[in-house]
Amino acid sequence: MPKKQYYTWRQFDADIKKIVRLIKKSKRSFDGVWGPPRGGLVPAVVLSHALDLPILLWPTADTLVVDDIADTGATLNSFRRNFIATIFYHKQSMVVPNVWIKEKTIAWIVFPWEVIPPQPP
Repeated sequence: MPKKQYYTWRQFDADIKKIVRLIKKSKRSFDGVWGPPRGGLVPAVVLSHALDLPILLWPTADTLVVDDIADTGATLNSFRRNFIATIFYHKQSMVVPNVWIKEKTIAWIVFPWEVIPPQPP
């Protein structure tokens, strides 16, 4: 089992602000935001609020596509013509996002929305 790297809500908030700045700097306009179910949903919702764009049920050619990580790139491969933003990028990915913040190492990244809080007895 690979080593785990825990990614916190605080890190997420800081990185989303960086992504927003980079997207605004690109001067691109989008009809909405879409994220693949699971890893892309949380970043997509937060970016939708930050950029004042609707969440779409399925992306069009003008949609900002968002995911937590471009690891193998398999999930994002169908959307490579879209503007893609991710938090993490791994150099093995077949898709290079237009915007990404951190390079993934060999560690398995555990995002804060994947952590199950302890349940009371």
